[in-house]
Amino acid sequence: MEHLPQVEAVWRRWEPRFIGAGVDYNTMMKLKNEITDWTEWCQKWCERGEDLEAFGDEAQDRGHTLTAAESWSSAAVLYQFAGMYYINDMKQFHDSHEKKLAAFTKAAPYLDPVVERFEVPFKGVNLSCYLRLPKGVARPPVVLFSNGFEGVKEESHQRTQRYLARGMATITWDGPGRGETWKHLPMDGENGPPTAAIIDYLETRDDVDASRIGVSGPNRGGFAAVKAAAYDPRIKACGVASPGYDRRSVKWDDPYEIAFMLHLFHLDTEDELRERLMNQTDFTLEGDAEKIRCPLLVIVGGQDEGAQYKGSLRLYEEAQGPKELVVFPDAERNGNNVPFKVRPRIADFMADQLKA
Repeated sequence: MEHLPQVEAVWRRWEPRFIGAGVDYNTMMKLKNEITDWTEWCQKWCERGEDLEAFGDEAQDRGHTLTAAESWSSAAVLYQFAGMYYINDMKQFHDSHEKKLAAFTKAAPYLDPVVERFEVPFKGVNLSCYLRLPKGVARPPVVLFSNGFEGVKEESHQRTQRYLARGMATITWDGPGRGETWKHLPMDGENGPPTAAIIDYLETRDDVDASRIGVSGPNRGGFAAVKAAAYDPRIKACGVASPGYDRRSVKWDDPYEIAFMLHLFHLDTEDELRERLMNQTDFTLEGDAEKIRCPLLVIVGGQDEGAQYKGSLRLYEEAQGPKELVVFPDAERNGNNVPFKVRPRIADFMADQLKA
């Protein structure tokens, strides 16, 4: 594939995200020194993941399951960042995906609190979800966390800890076009129906309080959370960072980004992609923002891109329920460079609204 990404540009774009997801700084510096060309990206990240996974295996052999679980879940994050954007080599893309799932599957029953996997039927397939329950809390409220275009449920371990510490259960999941669901369903901006299917499932359980549901997410995950809040009145709170308003923009002069978008949407040509985005309204909040009646927190960064910043403000203005706008002047999009401000602020909002 021609027009491969420049490694330096990828680091500039995602380095704060890597750190915010828990990638060890020393590991990241080693990778920055090792990777000189994009063709090395996936392999080098996977090598670091394999090393950490092997350390976890050794810890399990010693009987230290928590160390093992922490190592395996961290390895899963490395595998995720190895392949999430690596569509120039689909074998490596799929191999890193399988490594990620396998490593996190090993970790799930030994993390504290444990991770319960469940599946929810939707459009003839099963949505894969992870549930974690806070310790010592009977029938806690639940926060459903959505990821952006490249994000997956295994990446969200660091974010969910904020909610768990405040007495809320968490669900991370792979929606259409993401993670395990990608091979079954293409990317779709209408996040309401799949979220509603998960809430339907939660209403059958007696260990969580399905009358206290919140939704959250960063960037396009925040956009997805807003879509769900506009769709389902059972959602009682929505806290998002840099959600924007119209998410149909594509860098049409970047062949690699176009190829990545074609991959997400299960399309073959640029013309098909243009038609898909421009002729359907699922990636805009037009007509949806005013349907939001639940308490809403919108966090935006002062360093966010102009259209994204203005779009988040437009969402805030059009929402009809109780709402709060917070601007962090030093924050980039999603607040990945200041997670110590953005993430606890959203978690506090959720705890207040859901009475955790």
